[in-house]
Amino acid sequence: MTRYVVAVLMALALLVPMRANATAQIPDRIRIDGVEHALNTNPLEPVLRDSKWRPPADAAISSANWRGYLADWEVADGQLVLRDVTIRVFDGSSGRSRSILGELFPEAAAPVPADWYSGALIIPEGKVTNYVHMGYGSTYERYQVLRIKAGRVVEHLRMTQDGFERYREQKFDAFKRTDAYRAAFAKIGKDYPQMPEALRQDFLKSFYAEEYLSAD
Repeated sequence: MTRYVVAVLMALALLVPMRANATAQIPDRIRIDGVEHALNTNPLEPVLRDSKWRPPADAAISSANWRGYLADWEVADGQLVLRDVTIRVFDGSSGRSRSILGELFPEAAAPVPADWYSGALIIPEGKVTNYVHMGYGSTYERYQVLRIKAGRVVEHLRMTQDGFERYREQKFDAFKRTDAYRAAFAKIGKDYPQMPEALRQDFLKSFYAEEYLSAD
C-alpha cells in the first residue's frame, strides 16, 4: 500500500465516526545535539519507493505503523545520517526487532549519509496541545524544522506552536499558487470524488508538508 493511498484513507476516515483507518502513527526517531526526538517525517520513503521494498511476510504490521518499519536518524556535522532501520517480525508466539539496514544499503556502512533526501524534517517538542488520532496530526508546544538539501542541513528553525502554524500557512499559501498543487488537487478529486474540497485541501496541506516547507 503506497504512502499516498494510506494517507488518503486516513483523511477519508475523518468522514466516518469510528475513524477506522485513522490511527496515530509511531514516528521515526532522530538525534540532534545528543538529544533524541520524535520525527514527524519519513526521509526513508524515497529509497523504499525506488527499490519497491515491501515488508516481508513475517513482519508485524499494525495500524499504528502502516509503513512497516522504524528508522533511527541523526544530524551529525550538518549531515542527515541513517543509523538503523528495524522491522518487527514474528518469532514463534512473540515478536522481535530485526535490522534491515544492511539489506537496504548492502554496500554502505552505518551510519548511512542520507544524500538522497531533500525536504523538511518536522520535529515536535514539549507537551501535546491537541491530540489527533490520525497520522502525525497531533499538535505540540514547540517545533524544530530542518530544511534538507541532498542530505545536508541548509536551515534549522526553532518555533513555538503558533510560530510553526504561521510559517506553515505562509509556505502552504505559496504552494497553492503552483502548478504542482493544482495538479495534486485535481488528481485527488478525480481519485476520490467523495472527498469534500475543504478536506481535500487539508489533506494536501498535510501530505505535501515536507515539500513546501523546504521550498525557498
